[in-house]
Formats: sequence, structure tokens, C-alpha cells
Amino acid sequence: MFTCNQATTRPLSILTLCLLIFSPIAGATVQNFSGVYEGNTTSVRFNCNASTDNGTFTEFDIITFVQNGSRVTGTVTNNNSTTTFSGSVTDSGQFTATFTENSGASGTVVGTFSTTRLQFSATTLTPVLNSGCLSDISGTLTKTSGGGSVSSAAAITEQSNQVIRATTTLISQHLAGAVASAFSFTPTIENKASASADQEQEPPISFWGTSALSEIHEDSGTVANFDTDIYQFVGGFDKKIGKFFVGSAFTYVYAETEQTGQDSSSHVFGITPYGAYQITDFMFISALAGYNYTHITDEVFNTDTDVHDYILESDLNFYKTFFNAIIVKSRIGTRFHHTYVSSLGNGLDASTDELIWLGDFEIGYQFQNQLTTYVGTYYEYFDRESSSFQIKEHDGILFIRGGISYPLTNNLTLGGTVQADLTDEDTDIITGSINIRLAM
Repeated sequence: MFTCNQATTRPLSILTLCLLIFSPIAGATVQNFSGVYEGNTTSVRFNCNASTDNGTFTEFDIITFVQNGSRVTGTVTNNNSTTTFSGSVTDSGQFTATFTENSGASGTVVGTFSTTRLQFSATTLTPVLNSGCLSDISGTLTKTSGGGSVSSAAAITEQSNQVIRATTTLISQHLAGAVASAFSFTPTIENKASASADQEQEPPISFWGTSALSEIHEDSGTVANFDTDIYQFVGGFDKKIGKFFVGSAFTYVYAETEQTGQDSSSHVFGITPYGAYQITDFMFISALAGYNYTHITDEVFNTDTDVHDYILESDLNFYKTFFNAIIVKSRIGTRFHHTYVSSLGNGLDASTDELIWLGDFEIGYQFQNQLTTYVGTYYEYFDRESSSFQIKEHDGILFIRGGISYPLTNNLTLGGTVQADLTDEDTDIITGSINIRLAM
């Protein structure tokens, strides 16, 4: 791939690029650079048998590398040749390697790894067999797959945001019904069979849980397309204390992401205490604070990434019943979201903050048999700062949902909800959930 005669005189650049894959010494807390790097490289050819082959040329190279401790091996491909390389990398990301091209050329390469890029220079010591050319090659390549790549960061960001969005939304939707029942916002027909205590007495502790499946499909054209399946459980307990309503929710998620060259799986564990305070007979304020820990494993390169999410949210909630049948719910609020990515093996360490303004509106109808159906919309606008793994962004997204709820007994209520986004032209997000509430 680094051949020097005509278009095949560019072996070194690809080799050098391959070295980017090197990682620090095994056993130390070092970065793992395994992955795929792509970009344009510049080759200066000289000493060619034909003077017309001398000169400066540009080509697009793709380097795939695999790291094992401080040693690295890999391949470089372009339209003209294929090159293999092997070498080593230091704890600070400096690497050296030797390469051999299928055209017969060979040489050395040196370079430096950063979080998502490889900068290198290569020199051929043995010329291309059929042209006699030697080359000096240099370039800066961008990591496009594998742990720590820009593309994998997009999948991490979308998954993290969706898990938090689902968690906070499910808690808020639960709060709307639970607080309304506890503080007598609901009509007689609903109170009679809802999963809450007799409102003439202090309600007991109630337990609730929701199982949800979310699917994310990304097709932006700026990163490698990916599909993520998120299997999520959110459950908790709560109790009315005077005009206060307090509780805590726990989250577990298993997720799988399919993306060219960087399939991954992840586990999420989270805790979110929450509380509400009655203002009027149709209005209450609520707040929650949460922490999620996510462990992501790259199934291709076997690298690990840890993501820590911290959230604070406050909302003003409305719940009003008309004609003992029509139920209107709404909330407006803000959410602060801090993310810290700590990757022991891939150099993606970074933190970022985002502020989200949100609004939610829902209208439902309760039949005489106590079955409730509803439709609603949810909108959020986020202001996200830039970091080493994502760009600064300001954008909004609108969701629509529909669902049903039915009390099986005085203490047990079951329901289901489906929600989908309407406005994001590049990302499709669909969530389905089954909800259970039990008062004991």
C-alpha cells in the first residue's frame, strides 16, 4: 500500500498510521489505543527510477490496530496497497514501529496518540521493488471506531441521555398519579381503586416498578450509524408525610449497541431520591437528585469505559380532574446533568455539563370500569457544553406518547406506555414500558 511507483508509492503513511493503535505497557494504568483510524496522509517520494514518480502525493488511509500491553500490531489499507506493522508504545502515548508493505517497501514510523487522533511520520528504508522509490510520509488521523472514538462517544452520549430521560420521566409520571391520589387530587372513581391507601388515613409505604425497552437508531451521516437497545427497570418506594411525599427509586439497565467496528454492551446502576410538596389542591412541586454508574465494554477491542452521571431536577406539577372522568396533567421544570467519562484503558477521560428545560402535558379519560387511557407530549431543550468527546450543542426534541392504566385491585395498578420522538431527523428513539404500583 506504500508502493512508490505511480499511485502505489505510499506505504509508509499507512504504516505509521497503524502504529497509532499502540498502547502503554501492560499492568500500568495506561491508555488502550486499539481501534480504527482514518484520514489523509501526505507522501513525498524521491529517488524513484522514473523521475516522473518523484513528488508530493496525498492519499486516504485506514489503519486498524490491536494492542496487547505495550505491543501493537495492525494493518494499513488504501486504494493502492496493504501494509502490516508491529511496534510498541509508551505510557505517554509515544510509539515506534516497523512496517512492511506488499509492494516490498519497508521502514520505520514514529508518532503520538491523543484522545481521538494519531499524529505520525514514517520513512521507507527499503524501496518499492518495481519503482525504486523511497518516501517520507506524515499525517494526522482521526479515530473512527473502537474505545474512545468520536463515533463511540456519540453512542455513549445518546444512551446516557436516554437512560436519564427515561428514569426521570418514569419517576415524574409515577409521582403525578401517586401524589394526586395521596393528596385527594383524583376523582372519587379513581381514588376508590387506585393503588394507594385510604385517604382518610395516613397512606402506607407504596412500592412501584416499571420495565422499559428503548431503541435508538442513529443515522446522522457525521458518525458511524448505530443501533442501541436499552432494557431498563426503574422501581422504588414512597410515602406521604403530612404535605410532603418522599421516596427513592433504583435503576438497572442492560444495553447493547451495534456499530460498525465497535459493538458494545453496558450495565447501568442508579439511585434517585425524590420528593414532592403540595401547594394547592391541584398543584405541587417536586425535585429529584440522582446518580448513575455505567460500565461499557467494547466487544471488538475488549476495552472498558466507565460513565458517571449526576442529575438534579426540579418541577412544577399540575393535576386537575374535570367531570370525574377527564384528567389533565402537566409539568414544567429544569434538569442539570453532569457527565464524567473515566476510561482506564482508552483515554476518553472527560466531563461535560448540560442544562435542560422541559415541559410535559398529558390528557386522559377514565371510563366507568376504571380503565384510564391517555395521550401526551414531552419536550426538552438542552444546552450542552463542549468536551473532548462531544461538541457544544443546543437543540430540542419533542416526544409523543400514549398509554393505559387499570387497577386490578384496591392495592395493585398495572399500566403500559409507548413513547416516540417526532422532531430529531437523525436519531429515532422509541420507548415502551409496563408499569406496576403496589400499596402495602
